[in-house]
Amino acid sequence: MTERDRRNVVDAQTLGRLRTLAWLSRDQLEGLAQSLESRKIRRRQPIFYEGEASDRVYVLLSGVAKLSFLHRAEKVLVGLVGPGEVFGVSSLLPNATRPFRCEAFSDCVVGIGRPATFVGLMLGVPLERFSRTLEVTVGRWWSMLQRYTNFVGLTVRERLAGALLELSAKFGADDARGVLLTLKLTHADLAELVGASRQRTTEQLIEFENQGMIIRDGRRLIIVPQRLRDLADYEAIPAAVRGPSIPPGSTRGE
Repeated sequence: MTERDRRNVVDAQTLGRLRTLAWLSRDQLEGLAQSLESRKIRRRQPIFYEGEASDRVYVLLSGVAKLSFLHRAEKVLVGLVGPGEVFGVSSLLPNATRPFRCEAFSDCVVGIGRPATFVGLMLGVPLERFSRTLEVTVGRWWSMLQRYTNFVGLTVRERLAGALLELSAKFGADDARGVLLTLKLTHADLAELVGASRQRTTEQLIEFENQGMIIRDGRRLIIVPQRLRDLADYEAIPAAVRGPSIPPGSTRGE
């Protein structure tokens, strides 16, 4: 082992002293220690950026890190990470990207590992099986967390546009004019969804209709996604709720 390798090794006893990991067995602590690469991060230096592929999981060994995202070139603080916390957990979901950026709030020491090794040591199951289980259980809540976090600083107009795009992705069927919502929602429902008054929501829907962003067909609502995307702060809408394109005539999901 080279001198550089020695400096990058994580000590099992150090992990065992962290309150969040103290419950692990000795074998698990030793295995986790061997699987992690220790890295020193100076204050204000990046650990990872939003939009990057999530292919590593992190354990904060010392110091404090912060999670944030950019909104119109301004940083919005999401939360602080303390010693012993595991972060970068989007890497445990299938084909995920980083929803937030992470930087050292103070000088930090971070343990960096591979998700498959981490899950194998902690749970003794393959990463793919664990990821799929997460996707069908907490994946929806993860998307909701991202949505409400990214709503910070958006206008009612932008929030409503984002919410309609999300609804069209989850509860829509392709129509020649756009995407037909298969879910019946009142103006009051939409108002609650975006945190606005019913009157303000109704006014905004009328404006969207006048601008050709939505189409009313009796009591049915048709979304014109591209026009709404042009309006919405599209980069602030989590990829998980933008929805994939689907064959004409098929239903996205209920």
